[in-house]
Amino acid sequence: MRVATANPWPTPEQWKTADVVAFFSANPGWNPARAKELDAFLERGGGLVYLHFAVNGQRAPEELARRIGLAWDDRQARYRHGALDLQFRADAEHPITAGFTAARFVDESYWNLIGDPARVNVLATQVEEGQPRPLLWTFEPGRGRVFCSILGHYSWTFDDPLFRVLLLRGLAWTAGEPVDRFNELVTPGSRIE
Repeated sequence: MRVATANPWPTPEQWKTADVVAFFSANPGWNPARAKELDAFLERGGGLVYLHFAVNGQRAPEELARRIGLAWDDRQARYRHGALDLQFRADAEHPITAGFTAARFVDESYWNLIGDPARVNVLATQVEEGQPRPLLWTFEPGRGRVFCSILGHYSWTFDDPLFRVLLLRGLAWTAGEPVDRFNELVTPGSRIE
């Protein structure tokens, strides 16, 4: 496995050689002209992982939502910091969330995102303003795979072994690999009490 950094956006060579591209930033490189790069990557079967504010659609949230399912739009999206009681879908077990029914994290939730939640496979929700809101989802446009996690605001979330399980399974799933491929990375340095 090789890992490379791309800031603020992958180079053409990185798009050609990557199996998975993970975004973890405010997505400053996103604009409508870059949509073709995402489309080509997904069409060849590439995997995308969007963490926390990487779902920021900048000035083109509708275009990003078409490619990842849901996206942040400053005009309507909302957020809250604090305790999150995630509920996982019991009616359709997914390899990323297998064995999960509920989990508590202290992080940030987003809701009122642009896009149609009916188009995505919602894996986990958090109740905000009286309604369950998608916080983890997958999306399969064409031959590609997308995994999105709204969690990831606080660095301690990445030290939580349960979040690591979800994130590492999401990375493996988007690459078309067995979801337990990165299990050995769950516990080193994690906070287990």
